[in-house]
Amino acid sequence: MKLLSSAKINLNLKISSANIGNLHELISDIIPIDIFDEIEIVENRNNIIEYDKEELNTIHTTVHKAFELIEKFNPSFDKKFKINISKNIPIEAGLGGSSSNAGTVISYLCKEYELNVPSNTEIAHFIGSDVPFFVYGSAAKVEGIGERITPLSGLPGMDLLVAVPKFGLSTKEVFNQYDKLSEVDTSKDQWNQIDIFNDLFNAAAHLRPEIIDIKNHLETELNQKFYMSGSGSSLFAILDDEAIHNELDSENFNLQSMYITKKIDCSFSQNDD
Repeated sequence: MKLLSSAKINLNLKISSANIGNLHELISDIIPIDIFDEIEIVENRNNIIEYDKEELNTIHTTVHKAFELIEKFNPSFDKKFKINISKNIPIEAGLGGSSSNAGTVISYLCKEYELNVPSNTEIAHFIGSDVPFFVYGSAAKVEGIGERITPLSGLPGMDLLVAVPKFGLSTKEVFNQYDKLSEVDTSKDQWNQIDIFNDLFNAAAHLRPEIIDIKNHLETELNQKFYMSGSGSSLFAILDDEAIHNELDSENFNLQSMYITKKIDCSFSQNDD
């Protein structure tokens, strides 16, 4: 079975000073977008998880944790799998790639094998606060530590430009920096009556000040307002002008990559092989 595991964009991100079990409470409107990792999963004698990025093959990833959580909630489930993951979503970019991989695996296995689905609270605590969103799979308002999911119905179509700097940002380090800073009022814009902002941008800019220069350069050259997704480092703009498509070259902006992408209805899909 081949699965597509999508990236996400945080249209807004409000962080609470309160935290539960070392996780901050948050409020965020999140959409899935059409940038995908590819996951191939087949039954096997043993569980084997392999990535096409070698550095991910030496760590305990979100997909390993997803398997452990599924086994905890389904102790009689004894099937094993070989999983190959091709990473197209940039790493440490605030686009949710690792969370999407875990959410996609949980959703597929629990549906395909009629398993008990772990609670959103368990998933958020054990794997990460973005993972329940990807298990749900569609545009949603996410609250608490990621466990409260409310559908965002009636959200219009959306074309976006995603700009990925040549550096990543660790989610843990950005939140640690956020805790060290005095609270400031985050500037907000609106698009179709949706607030667009990110409370973590100031913390990210303290860690990598060059993100401010990149944001300013993009806004000046493309005449678009850019915002950070998640804990960074990716920046996004909501596009109203198709002509901008012809002006894009990541090298001109000293970026790792640039994508023209769009909001999609579901964060994962599958194809029988």
